[in-house]
Amino acid sequence: MTEGLFVAVGTMDRGVGRGVEAADAAAGALRLSGFAQIGGSRAIPARLAWARWLDPEEFRCRIARARVVITHGGIGILGDAMRARRPILAVPRRGRPSRSFPAEDQLPVLRRIAAVYPIHVCEDPRALLPALRALLRGPAEVDYRLGSDVPRIVARFLARADQARGDEPVGSIPRKR
Repeated sequence: MTEGLFVAVGTMDRGVGRGVEAADAAAGALRLSGFAQIGGSRAIPARLAWARWLDPEEFRCRIARARVVITHGGIGILGDAMRARRPILAVPRRGRPSRSFPAEDQLPVLRRIAAVYPIHVCEDPRALLPALRALLRGPAEVDYRLGSDVPRIVARFLARADQARGDEPVGSIPRKR
């Protein structure tokens, strides 16, 4: 069962208010339901239900049920949305990178990802409404062709097998005895 929008800013404690505001306005204009995870944003949605933080399981469930995921350029959210095959509209955080905030400008990374995968990048929040309209006319699921999970599955299996035998996990540094 899909729901309307899921708007997410992830773990950014300072929030990404301009994306939240634009998504909330677009939801109102299009009469869409949805939910926003706003983190430390000062923008409080008027039309979307919201919470500052969600536990990881609820976060992934909301992504899986969303018709469209609107997010900043966080790799974690992008990966979760891609694995859930949800259409993605990314409004990158913009700013000057610094030692404290090296990923302050997410646009270069998003452009590179969008060159490979069908992620829609909305550089200007004022353009979010027409971008969302276009995305809603497309498929409800997207095949991102992410590659194989086999290496991760095998590593997890081997780690459990080693643990059951009391051995060191494969790839770990042996303990001194």
